[in-house]
Amino acid sequence: MKQPKVSIIIPTYNREKYLKECLDSIINQNYTNLEIIVTDDNSTDNTENIVKEYIKKHPFIRYVKNKKYPKGPNGNKNNGLDNATGEVIGIFDDDDILAPNAINILMEKILDGYDMVLGNCEIILNDKKTGQISGKGITESREVYYHEYLCGKISGEFWSLFKKSLLNHKRFDVDLYGGEGTLWKGLWKNSKIYYINRVVRFYRKHQNSIINSKINNAKIVIKNYERDIEYYSTDMKKYCPCYLATIYKGASYFAKLSQDIKKSFLYIFESIKLCPKYIKAYSMLIIIFLPIKFIQFLTNLKDYFAKN
Repeated sequence: MKQPKVSIIIPTYNREKYLKECLDSIINQNYTNLEIIVTDDNSTDNTENIVKEYIKKHPFIRYVKNKKYPKGPNGNKNNGLDNATGEVIGIFDDDDILAPNAINILMEKILDGYDMVLGNCEIILNDKKTGQISGKGITESREVYYHEYLCGKISGEFWSLFKKSLLNHKRFDVDLYGGEGTLWKGLWKNSKIYYINRVVRFYRKHQNSIINSKINNAKIVIKNYERDIEYYSTDMKKYCPCYLATIYKGASYFAKLSQDIKKSFLYIFESIKLCPKYIKAYSMLIIIFLPIKFIQFLTNLKDYFAKN
């Protein structure tokens, strides 16, 4: 039986420190019908030369620069998706390591008829494997469902292969700060999905504060919440209204940081209406009246204790 072609997309930007290890882990897979696409967001380091040296030995690697989309992770991923020719696709971070035989392990279930197959990840911190698993909410191999992901019951970092046909010309939203979950929810809907309870990827977690980054980009981050509300609130009201309340609470928080007090009030009252027992929504009513610098201090304090 002929193997379907698998396209592994590596979006990269100035990551020459880790790129070789990442590429080697994919090249050393024992799945033969493979295409690796390195999509470069116009790096200023030695990325291009590194990849072109690899191409000399491995012609199934392709190097493409992102000229079509706005600079940023989502646009760069879209550039990779546009260039993928495989029937099955995986998107892989440029500083991560693919576990041996990972593609074969996931492809077994794709060949069984699943549209998407997930595996778990082990966290790398300070360049050392920690033994900690990043994907949460599921501990056994089984079929998984749209409403589980939609409602936050399955969360964290996983790695997946999925059929290209799921995209149906959909792409990551370049207007969002991260916000990849908005597309993933759409891919999960009406799809047949399986989770394999094995580590298939070593996920490098960096120490820089994602929370601080989000605070500094509050006007963009709020769009992530608003897009989920726009696209998926009807389904969330059906399956998990209290989880939708947490989305509205997040939108209220970033509306406050964006100094849009009216919107912050509207979102938090919607949160309380959806789930009156959601205590954190009431605390947000107090936060709305606090100075932004004090909110940032409290957030950083919370972030510090979470790490220590």
